[in-house]
Amino acid sequence: MEIIKKDGRLQEFDKKKIFTSLDNASKDVDGIALNESDIKILVEDICKKLEMIRGNDNPSSSYEIIGVIIDVLKKDGFAPIAKSFVEY
Repeated sequence: MEIIKKDGRLQEFDKKKIFTSLDNASKDVDGIALNESDIKILVEDICKKLEMIRGNDNPSSSYEIIGVIIDVLKKDGFAPIAKSFVEY
């Protein structure tokens, strides 16, 4: 899957970037610690939701990906991490 960057370029989607962003956001929240396994599950949920929305052939925007990440975090009970992610 490709993503449309904010400047209009197309770039291959990289799960590692999502993993790193979630890891960093969770470290900024006191009292909620995500372990590697938790983050992997969240990343897979995010990827599945993106595939449902766009499929593998249609590029997704970085804004859409951010929205999906926030939605998945909130739905899974990690609203404080979603807030930290937005601020990150």
